[in-house]
Amino acid sequence: AAAAAAAARGGGTTLRASLRIPVLGSRHASSVLKASSLRVWDQSATLSKDRTLCSPAPGSSLVVHREKEAMAAVQFSSPPVNALSLELCRELTSVIAELDADPAIDGILLGSAVPGIFSAGLDLRAFHGASEDDLAEYWTAVQEMWLTLYTTRLATVAAVNGHAPAGGCMLALSCDERVMVDSAKYRIGLSETQVGIVAPPWLASLLVDVTGVRRAYRMLLLGELVDPQEALARGIVDEVAPLYQLYGAAERRLSTLLQVPSQARSATKQQFRRASADALRDRQSEDLDEFVNMVSRSDVQAFLGKYLESLKKKHDNSE
Repeated sequence: AAAAAAAARGGGTTLRASLRIPVLGSRHASSVLKASSLRVWDQSATLSKDRTLCSPAPGSSLVVHREKEAMAAVQFSSPPVNALSLELCRELTSVIAELDADPAIDGILLGSAVPGIFSAGLDLRAFHGASEDDLAEYWTAVQEMWLTLYTTRLATVAAVNGHAPAGGCMLALSCDERVMVDSAKYRIGLSETQVGIVAPPWLASLLVDVTGVRRAYRMLLLGELVDPQEALARGIVDEVAPLYQLYGAAERRLSTLLQVPSQARSATKQQFRRASADALRDRQSEDLDEFVNMVSRSDVQAFLGKYLESLKKKHDNSE
């Protein structure tokens, strides 16, 4: 199972206990819990064009930094592409849960410390040649990470500094608002079909919520990725900004959200998001089985192998 469960709170009541980790009803379910410690630096930060934050703690894939006005900045720092490894998923789950439980924090600015990449999404290397138990452990961590981020009481704004395909787009769409760097070379979208897998219903619904059914349907079929301006037109992001203004724009949006009384803001958020979160909780074991069965198929494994080999060749040729 994943690390600490979500601690989404409304009116001071924690929902941590309501997150059901699948231990029954699935032959792939796991009951192993693993948490990672939170690293938060209690120092004020001055925003600048370069936005240089402190280095991550040894062994950490995240930089966590306290900001002004009850904000915390959480940045991915797992070069080269911030792939969502098992460890990163667990650490992000733990960090968000602990920030959620901190009464001094009301909002998160989610970003990346790796230039040009928000997150490349799920770690495909973890899929290829993996055992069913390993796949189950990984997907359970992904499920819990999404539930934790999606249902947190905290206001969340994503500062998308570059590419955000597949799971990277999932993280951005799970935030309350999104600001993306305004550069035509970057892409965002749910591109799962391009690597031979299918976005589960809870993930697909994130795109439906912002683009509408018909447009989301076609984007998911094609695994379509779009540039920032098109993402803005389709509602995938709320704002685009030059790189040097990206974090300032995201911080302003977060500040606006924090001006609303926290209990009212959190209750409204839960009202809109509870159904989608419960839809996964109610069939979390089935979702786990479907993922493991899909990725274990020989044709999917063969496709993943070829895709990973093509990436390796591309990387070797660029050196």
